[in-house]
Formats: sequence, structure tokens, C-alpha cells
Amino acid sequence: MATIETITLRLNNDASADAFAEVNSQVESQYLALQPGYNPGTRITTVSEDGLWTISLRWDSTFDADNSMAAFSDADANQAFLELVDASTMEIGRDVEVASAVNPGRENARRLYLEGIRDGNVREAVESYTGDRYTQHSTGVRDGVEGFVEFFEPFVEKNPVREIEIVRSFVDGRYVFVQAAQNLNNGQARWVTTDLFDTDGNGKIVEHWDVIHELGGTNPSGHSQVDGAVEITDLHRTEQNKEVVRRLLTEAFCEHPTAEFSDFISAHTYVNHNPDAADGLDSLLALDKAARERGEALFYRKIHRIIGQGNFVVSFAHQVWNDIDYAAFDIFRLEDGLVVEHWDNVETLPAEADLVNSGKF
Repeated sequence: MATIETITLRLNNDASADAFAEVNSQVESQYLALQPGYNPGTRITTVSEDGLWTISLRWDSTFDADNSMAAFSDADANQAFLELVDASTMEIGRDVEVASAVNPGRENARRLYLEGIRDGNVREAVESYTGDRYTQHSTGVRDGVEGFVEFFEPFVEKNPVREIEIVRSFVDGRYVFVQAAQNLNNGQARWVTTDLFDTDGNGKIVEHWDVIHELGGTNPSGHSQVDGAVEITDLHRTEQNKEVVRRLLTEAFCEHPTAEFSDFISAHTYVNHNPDAADGLDSLLALDKAARERGEALFYRKIHRIIGQGNFVVSFAHQVWNDIDYAAFDIFRLEDGLVVEHWDNVETLPAEADLVNSGKF
């Protein structure tokens, strides 16, 4: 879920409300608009009868809010704002936004999937559930409504029998994640798809990333790529859990590790849904050691997005394994601050010459 930051403050005795309102707007346009993770248009400023100003705004994560605040005082764009504020009165609070049970973004993503692809109403669905733009990162699909129609109308014709089950879905602010299992033409092709949607203020889809891989059988521990826990709990721990996953991927699962897997993954319970891996931290450690000894280490080159809802965290990243580049979605379930279950989905990055949009990321 997104982080809602609330700032309360009072002005210096000689500062006018009109002057503050002007420089406050400059902070929005000249500083916040450039900060990663800030949700444009979410900043609301109010003032009470006794002169207490309250500013609230939404961030993708506490991590983004912290980074912005760390640089706030040194930015030229904010100096006029700071000169009018009585610094001794400024207080900052942060809370996790709880998504509505009936979230319009989640509903639009689900309907695009089920009505547009499963039911074959391609044009009607994409026109109904996308916004003023539809930026596409799916391999082979051009941007916009026409790009979606151009790709999926032949897909529907080629695959007359389409079974699609949405297995997991999480909401984090304006982002919606969906994991789905597809069965085409009575088992002729089976896919696991992982999709991330960005939505506008009305919940309409404006951007889409995905990873698609063949859905196989069971791994050495008897798990499939989609079975396992689905219940969302621990909403109050969303941001802490996102930070655990961020550190796991950037400190332990990096090219040159600076931390141990055991700092972030439970040694007692680790259920792994990777098609080739067995359960347990020891199994993961053995796989990592063997791969590094062969010069085939799996590591994360860049984390493009981390979203979460309670005990579930999803990362979307540029992954490298055996010198091959992949787009990778990973789903982590956490308990008491440690990862206890993991699903992943990877797709080889297409060559630039084959791109019909701006690429997987």
C-alpha cells in the first residue's frame, strides 16, 4: 500500500498566508514532481482557524518519502518555503493507506483480463478500462488501445478455448498486481502470467508491465508455480515488509553480496514455488553456492518496482542469470519480518531490434 505523509506546521510571525501559498505551490511543481515515488496531484494543503497548516501527500513507499525528505532542505526549489516556516513547529507523520475492498483499479485490471481476453471482448474492454493513455511494456504489443486490439483479436481467434484464473491480486496505492493461470485450447498451452498495472485517479489503467512463462507441473517439493497461500494479513506491516524485500534483493541477491540470505529469509519455513527449486533456506544456499562456483550466479541488476499489501510483497526487476538478462516478477510472503514463501516468473529480455514499444521496463 502507498504511504500517506502528513506534515503540520506554523508560519513565522511575519509570514503572510498568501506568500506561503505561492511558495508551497512551487514545492509541488519544482521539487516533488521530480521525486521518484511521488504520486502527482495527491498533495493537499489546508489551514485551520488558529493558523495550523496541514499538508498531506501520497508516496509509493516510505523508502521514497524518506529519500525525498533527506534532500528537501538542500534543494534550491524549497528555500523560499523553508524561510516562511517556523521549523520548531513542523511535525511529520506517515501512515499506510489501506485499499478499499472494492478498489476501482483492481476491478479494472480484473475486467480487462477476464472480459477482454478470457471472454473475447477485446475492443470493448480496453476502451472501457484504460485511461487517456495506455503505455504498454508487454513483448510484442504496441502502445494504446489499437496496439492491444491489434495483438489480442488474433490471439482470441487463434485460441477459441480460454480458461483464465486470477490466483492473486494486490493493491499498493495506484498500482495493481495480478498473478494469473491460463489454460488455452484444453491444455494445448498453459501459462503463468504476472502483470503490474499503473492506474490514474479514476482507477483507469494507464500503463502495464508483464512477464509470461510456461506453466509446468510441480517442483522437487511438490509445489506448482501458482499454488500456496493467498490470504492477505498484517496490513500494518506493509512498509516494513517491502523494506525487507528491498534489502534482500539489493544486499543478498546482488552481484557482490554484502548480507546473508538468512538475514531476510526464515531458516525454519521457506516454501519455494520456483519450478526447479526445493523448499528450505539450505536448498537456496546450496543452489546459490553451486551457481557462483560455476560462474552462473543469479543476481538482480536493478529493482524497478516494489509493491506490497500486508504480508505479500512483489518485486519487478532486471535479473541476470548465467549472463542472460531477464525481466522478473517475484512474490514474497512474510511472517514476523522474514520471507517464508516465494513465487517467481521470468522472461528473457527481447532484443532492442524486436521491440514494438519502449521495452519491458
